Amino acid sequence: MSKSPRYQPYTMDDVRQASDKKLFTVVSTFAGGGGSSTGYRLAGGNVLGINEFIEEACVTYKVNYPDAFVDNSDVRKITGTKKEGVLKWFDSFGVKQGELDILDGSPPCATFSKAAGRRLESREKHEELDKNYSEISQDRVGMLIHDYVYLANIIQPKICVLENVPEIKHSSVFKDALKRLRGSGDEGYLVNFKVLNATNFGVPQSRQRTFVIAVRKDVAAHVGIQNKIDLLSLFPSGNSYAPTVRDALETLELDGQDLQEIALIKQHIRKSATYEIIRALKKNPEKWWRLQDADKGFKNYYFNLKRCAWGMPSPTIAQSSNQLGARGGILHPEEDRTYTVREMKRLFALPDDFKLTGTFNQRQERIGRMVCPPMTKAIGDSLFEKVLSKYSDGNNALQSV
Repeated sequence: MSKSPRYQPYTMDDVRQASDKKLFTVVSTFAGGGGSSTGYRLAGGNVLGINEFIEEACVTYKVNYPDAFVDNSDVRKITGTKKEGVLKWFDSFGVKQGELDILDGSPPCATFSKAAGRRLESREKHEELDKNYSEISQDRVGMLIHDYVYLANIIQPKICVLENVPEIKHSSVFKDALKRLRGSGDEGYLVNFKVLNATNFGVPQSRQRTFVIAVRKDVAAHVGIQNKIDLLSLFPSGNSYAPTVRDALETLELDGQDLQEIALIKQHIRKSATYEIIRALKKNPEKWWRLQDADKGFKNYYFNLKRCAWGMPSPTIAQSSNQLGARGGILHPEEDRTYTVREMKRLFALPDDFKLTGTFNQRQERIGRMVCPPMTKAIGDSLFEKVLSKYSDGNNALQSV
């Protein structure tokens, strides 16, 4: 790993200029508000279309990428049309079978998350968690990864990239989905996965995620990838320097909107049951500070309430952590509050002028569910350099003979 500079703010103009290179094509499923797509664009990717079933997430995506093909349908309506319907759906925005470079996907992960594991005390609670996602209710949310695999096996992209929480790698759902993706014989994909931390890619937040990279077997053969061990070389290693909260926020000048949000946040916190706990957390700590750091008797209490340290990356910020009315939260190093939307954009390494839509809580949720763009940028860079560019050169050479 090489040492990188401190956190570098950037804008949507930077994203657009990089994407204009159109080095490779991407379709993103379960795309959210556009975190992963923004990363692929930064790597020079041309995002041809996305699917996302949360309406406000689609509004956010469209505001930032007004020319994008944005489909708001439930992915199960697409997979339910069987092969002919799936091919027709992809064809509607110019994607042909076998030609797409990268099919990206981040299926909902609430069922597999560490926080969910702490909450699951009964079968009924598990079933409730597997029905509710963001603003909708849908049966068996945790099985949506199989819809992604179904799409992949029909459209046959050169590469599949899946993202989820680290805990998913232990689940039978995950193992079964990857088995279906691998296929048999010469058909299917070489598949491997690795847990990456956002801090290694210029993000001032310790945020671990499992990434799956699957390369179609004929593509792998063309570029010299022989087995799943070879696939590990495709995962980017990142940098040794982990940007800190100070790196991210010291150049951010608070504006009128920030001051209004801070007043709103503090007003809600003062009325919350955890206000006295928040006040008791050490100010300006040298490391993340929780109640149990002051009193070991609170080890199993308020585990999701942490105060940041200026000299460290933020802890993982969940989708509900900084919403108004949340019981937990990731707190400012010196003030008894969570973060404003603009501060959150820095902590997730989003463009400074990336637009969020909806209510305050919807905007906070949108960010909290995002894949940090520098992570998919690093993956896109690696896949283009080590697979897609070589495959394209090899095919051109074969056609010219």
